[in-house]
Amino acid sequence: MELKPKIGIDNLKFGMSRKEIIAILGEPDRTLTNEDDNNEVMLEWNEKKLRLSFFKDEKDRFGYIRTKNTSLNYNGHEIFDKKIEIVKDEIFGNLINDWEVEDYGFFETHTCEKYWLTLYVEYGIVIDFEIGVPFKNDSDYDWPK
Repeated sequence: MELKPKIGIDNLKFGMSRKEIIAILGEPDRTLTNEDDNNEVMLEWNEKKLRLSFFKDEKDRFGYIRTKNTSLNYNGHEIFDKKIEIVKDEIFGNLINDWEVEDYGFFETHTCEKYWLTLYVEYGIVIDFEIGVPFKNDSDYDWPK
């Protein structure tokens, strides 16, 4: 699975409809509504370790990815099961130099707001990944063309 910041992953492009995504990935194993935000519907594929979010108030467009799929890579470099310093410096170093780090005791998050990208870290190793369509301004998404 190739990461394309601001665009999506592989041939899954932010802004696609649920129907388009299901045509590519097949039927999801589970459909959930975000308990904290009833505007968000999530589709989950267990085998792919992939959860995609769709925003109802944005015409039900695909806008967010969460994955633990270890084949995720950026520029040919795998992201998972690597030390956070290597991922930030060697894999994303040419793209991102401003990370916000939050420590939750048992895990940390390393976030880049510009790309709406978050790395989850446990024991110094990347274990989870999220990315969303970034914002143009305070209220509008920057959907890929």
